[in-house]
This record gives sequence, structure tokens and C-alpha cells, in this order.
Amino acid sequence: MVFFFGTAMTVLPDTPIRILVIKSRHIGDVLLTGPLLSTLRQWYPECRISVLVKEETAPMLEGHPDVHEVIRFQQRTTGESWQAFLTRQWHWWRELRRRRFDWVINTTEGDRGIIAGFLSGAHRRTGLLKPGKGHWWRKRLLTEAVARRSGLRHAVMHNLDMLGWHDETLRPDTRVRIAFDAQDEGVVTRTLTALGWDGEQPLAHVHPVARWRFKCWTDAGMAQAIDYLQAKGFAVGITASPDPAEMAKVQAILALCQTRPLDLSGRFTLKQAAAFAARCRLFLGVDTAMMHVAAALDVPVVAIFGPSMAYEWGPWPNGWQGEGATPYPKIRGFQQCGPHRVIQKNWPCVPCGRDGCGGSKVSNCLTRLEWRELRSVLDSLS
Repeated sequence: MVFFFGTAMTVLPDTPIRILVIKSRHIGDVLLTGPLLSTLRQWYPECRISVLVKEETAPMLEGHPDVHEVIRFQQRTTGESWQAFLTRQWHWWRELRRRRFDWVINTTEGDRGIIAGFLSGAHRRTGLLKPGKGHWWRKRLLTEAVARRSGLRHAVMHNLDMLGWHDETLRPDTRVRIAFDAQDEGVVTRTLTALGWDGEQPLAHVHPVARWRFKCWTDAGMAQAIDYLQAKGFAVGITASPDPAEMAKVQAILALCQTRPLDLSGRFTLKQAAAFAARCRLFLGVDTAMMHVAAALDVPVVAIFGPSMAYEWGPWPNGWQGEGATPYPKIRGFQQCGPHRVIQKNWPCVPCGRDGCGGSKVSNCLTRLEWRELRSVLDSLS
């Protein structure tokens, strides 16, 4: 296929008809794969794009305008015998192979995706490999081994690196998208109305929890932030998954609040939470998937970061085409890009990427983040 951009001419590889993209990671990781999918569709308009993900992450790409099919990895169900599971798994692998993919792109370094790509029977298999020894067998399952590029790079850019797009005439589609439907919006409307929202007061979305506790800010700090936003005229909706630990943390925060926010914890599916976020004028939360959902919907995000790398996982400004490989070029500290702001301690040990200080599951860079530091950022929004 040949593309002309002014006087430049770029020749892409043989046009694939059926492409499979594999992302065996968590919810936010899967959502940020969207620009890779959209770029593939932009470069190969006639192709059919399938994605292979874990069951719990599938909603992130269902309804995506550039995805034709979302396939789920098989999981053993409760009470299912190993014999029954392996039989079902065998039929699943056979069905995957029958799709006759031309090109498989595995975007993670794990074994599952590399093996799945090989067993798919695709003649072109691109995959990410870790550096070092012990990967000879993984490399043999690929036709194109891609090394993870060094330096400060955002996760969106790491995904796009899988395409090897180094030609300036080929611009990627860098927009993250998430879809929801009228039924999801209806659930949100009925829930908000039942909790007393008048339909007029501006909404702020607060998501104070994450799957990993070491990413969370203090309960007292979140309670102060909620009270502050409500005093500023927002109706604050606080969300969390139905996970008991997340629900308990929300209740602890609500017990410290002087005001009465809308308790939406455990009430929404991922799609419904997205439909709620889309109605909000502001998102405040920690480094978690819901932060990425809000950013995908162009909701201004104030994100609280601790040991994580903001340059890699900060809220993505849709359509960003700036210099460098990340919208957040500093290693640590406060950063802003477009409507989004990242708050992080400017300590030499940040970001460490660890699960709390000394493996304690508690991050001092978060527990010692003071309310006044967040308030100064919230004040700047008005």
C-alpha cells in the first residue's frame, strides 16, 4: 500500500486483512491500547481488527469504532474440572486459528500473548521482548521481535511503538476512545435522581480508590477535597468498584466528610461509570483506570500520583502531538498538559515504582501529601 503526503511517499508493508491485537493486562492498559487500534485502521482502512483481552477488561474496547471484535481469554470457572476446562480451551484455540489472522501484534512482554499469537497461525507475528537472556524460545515464536524503547515514554507511545512508526509522514491517531450506550446513561440518570441530584448542579467525579492500596491518598485528605468541591458548588459523586476493600475505603472517607456527596460506590459497571464521568466537569482521583476513562472523555483530570511514573501513566490529553514521547516530560513533581494536572511529590525517591515504602503497601509520598498542596491546584481551576 502506498500513501502520499505532499511530496513524500511512504510504502507500508503488505496490506493485512485480518489483524489481531493482544493486550493481556489490566483495565487502564487495555483502554490505552485504543490509539494503536485507531492508527491501524487509519493506515489500513480495509482491515478487520480483533482484540484479545482478559474478560474483566473487555468493556474498555467494546463499541470502539475501530474494533470489529473483542475476544476474551478463556478462564476456568468455579467448579469446572480441569478436563472440562482443557477441552473447552482446545476448542477455543481451534476457533481462534480458524479466523486466519494475517498479522498478530502482542503488546506485552508476558508469555500468554506470545503463545496465543503463535497458536493463532498468523504468518506475521509482532511481539515485545524483554532484554536479556532466557528469551530465545519466545523470540522463535515471533517473526518480528520489538524491544521496548528506553527513555521517558507514555504508555500510549509504547503501544504505538509496536508499529515501528518512525516516518514523520505517517501520523498516528492518538485519541483514546471509550463507548457507552443509552441504556448505560439511563442507569446513571435514574441513580443520580434517586440520590437527590436536581439535574442542574454541576457534577464532579471523585474516585479515591485503586486496586492497589499503595496508590491511594489519605482518607482525611480525600474528605477535605470532597467538602471543598461541594462548597465550590459541585455535586460530588464518589465512585468505586464493588470490591469490599474499595467499598470500605469509600465509607471511611464519607464518615470524615462534613458534607453529603453522592455515594455511587459499587453501583455502576465500567460502562456506566464512563457514562457518569462524561457528565462531569472535573475528575479528581488517584492513578487508576477511572482516571484514564475520564481523560478519554475529555473531562479535566486532577490526578494524585505516588510511586507510579506519571510520564508513563499520566492522564492522556486526547489528540496530543507534542514534542518528545510523553505529555509529562518531568520525572516527578507537579505537571500539566492540556486540561489535565498531575500532583506528585518532588522527592528524589519518586517515582520508585514499588508497592509502598520498603514493600509496606504504604507510600509515604502519598501519606505525606498535604491537603494544601491539592487545594492550590483546585484553586487554579476556578
